[in-house]
Amino acid sequence: MSLIELYEASMRGGAAAISLTLIIQILAPRPIRLVAVFGALFFLGAGIYCIVALPLMVQVLGGYVVPIKLWGVLSPAFFWLFIQALHNDDFKLKWWMTIPLVIIAATYLICVPFPKLINASKVVQVSMVAILMGHSIYVVRCCIADDLVASRRHFSRTMAVLVPLMAAAIMGIEILEAIETQHPLARFVVATLALAVAMTLMTSISSIRKSLLPIPPQNKTQIQDEGLNAADRIDLGRLRDLMEEGAYLNAGLSIGELAGQINVPEHRLRKLINSGLGYRNFAAFLNDHRIDEAKRRLARPTFAREQITNLAFDLGYASLAPFNRAFKERTGKSPTEYREETLKSA
Repeated sequence: MSLIELYEASMRGGAAAISLTLIIQILAPRPIRLVAVFGALFFLGAGIYCIVALPLMVQVLGGYVVPIKLWGVLSPAFFWLFIQALHNDDFKLKWWMTIPLVIIAATYLICVPFPKLINASKVVQVSMVAILMGHSIYVVRCCIADDLVASRRHFSRTMAVLVPLMAAAIMGIEILEAIETQHPLARFVVATLALAVAMTLMTSISSIRKSLLPIPPQNKTQIQDEGLNAADRIDLGRLRDLMEEGAYLNAGLSIGELAGQINVPEHRLRKLINSGLGYRNFAAFLNDHRIDEAKRRLARPTFAREQITNLAFDLGYASLAPFNRAFKERTGKSPTEYREETLKSA
């Protein structure tokens, strides 16, 4: 075994060992949630992906390398699902979310009976990885502004940098496998990237594993006293008064704006809403106030002929779709259905 092969095996082996440790960490909190399952599936696939890419392992595994490597090849799709579930406390797996898994699996397995398609297969797989990683970056960047969980925000910032490195490592491995001559320097860089990504993930996952479990939001007029000092309670009382005055009706209201109105630092307000009221997302905090106001207005006989679109704009929504979605999530009905039922029973 050459020096570069020894180095490559050590780096990839270290990355695989870290992946197994991360599986234990992420599955530790109880009850086990879907986000933890996706995370564990990703880490298992990543560990396998690091190991089976070694030429020596291909020789040792023989025909078994196909089903084993399949799991590794699917790891980017599991990572994408992990990111979706992590940043959405109400996440539900929908059928169309399995499409990337099907595409990646199909393009990989088709090369078994038709080996000449391997280059075309690699193109499709690398393209799919690029799409999934790109969308993952978009999700974490969008959620940073609204997230109230400090550890999850820190993880999102890390992911914004780490995801491109993960994509580079995956694409590097795929390209190396597609070419007959593998340059030692390229193998060195890819193996180093794999270990660096794994080590960064280990640090990040350790900080967020306890925040994987959502805390049910408290009544927004009820402040949790546990862990709050007198200054916290005063500031939360001022926040409650401001919201009762209708601050949530301002279109595009940000947490920074709200913090300025009650004269507290933004990071402090994030912590107060999270620890004092139980919210993990600022959008959920705003939506609860806006939907409560919508229900009050829709129950008034004088509002029977008003346009729902006008109501959405009055409540601070930029369009009708997000209002309808938020309303149905909280009531199980559309605004029109809610109005009809409420006025009928009045």
